[in-house]
Amino acid sequence: MLASPIRGIIGAALTPFTEDGRVDYDALAREIEFLVADCDAISVAAVEASEYTVLSLQDRKEVMRRATEIINKRVPVILGASSHSIDTILDLAEHAAAVGGDLIQVLMPIRPWGGQPTMADLIQFFTEVASVSPLPIVAYHNPGPGADPPLDAFVRLSELNKVDYFKESSRDITKITRLIEQIQLAGKANYFTTMQPLLTTLMMGGAGATMPPPGTRIGARVVRAFRDGDIDKARYWQRCFTLFPGKWGAYGLPPIMKSALKHFGVDIGDPARPYSPVNPRDHAQIGQFLTQIGILGDGEPDEAAFDQAAVQLAQEDTFLR
Repeated sequence: MLASPIRGIIGAALTPFTEDGRVDYDALAREIEFLVADCDAISVAAVEASEYTVLSLQDRKEVMRRATEIINKRVPVILGASSHSIDTILDLAEHAAAVGGDLIQVLMPIRPWGGQPTMADLIQFFTEVASVSPLPIVAYHNPGPGADPPLDAFVRLSELNKVDYFKESSRDITKITRLIEQIQLAGKANYFTTMQPLLTTLMMGGAGATMPPPGTRIGARVVRAFRDGDIDKARYWQRCFTLFPGKWGAYGLPPIMKSALKHFGVDIGDPARPYSPVNPRDHAQIGQFLTQIGILGDGEPDEAAFDQAAVQLAQEDTFLR
């Protein structure tokens, strides 16, 4: 059991690949060192941006094991166990416990044959997962690859034994604020969102947000400024998420974040084959933006520089080819 609840930033580790499509564990180690510097916890093979869906079950387990070993208890570890199969979730959960993970993260699933589950289906699914998991659970909401249940389902899930955390990806402010009220502030579970509503989440009493690197470096500055009571600085860093990564969103999150990490000197390769990386022009554009806002190096908030960067980006197209 964790000594205290996780608060702040959960860094969602991306999976590095070599040119021949194998997992690059040396690059994973470099990425984890980057994450540990900013994050209050790290999730591994737990979100779709980690590209865990292209890994075999054996490779998923090995990524979980190696990452947990590298983290070495410096921060809590959340290991992905999402599947439509309860037996597979149990297998992954037992492996997560055996390698030293602190929690498992499980996607709220659509039905195996497609379509939204009923609320009763979803509650039964997590009831069965909780009954067999040796670790506490992060219930993961990501519409698209997973289910998008009504708000009442979240509250019901928060009342289940072992469902101690939520990772919610809708970016729906109405949903977020209500569920913070009914889950986090009601003392039922810890409620995390994602980059874009991070400051709103904190101000409304939520626990924080999950995001991949290097968004974690910006997110950590939002959290630090908020905790210090410097709302103007927190607002500045939150503004960065209005343009990054959304300006380049046509690529999808893994290509953008892997491109951005290279500007921090952390090269973890490109997306899993056969998917394309960010092209050289947009890669340079991402680096220029990160430099202008002051997140690269020892930069400081500069509203004028941010405004200039925003105007410049508005005038430039993003080329996805």
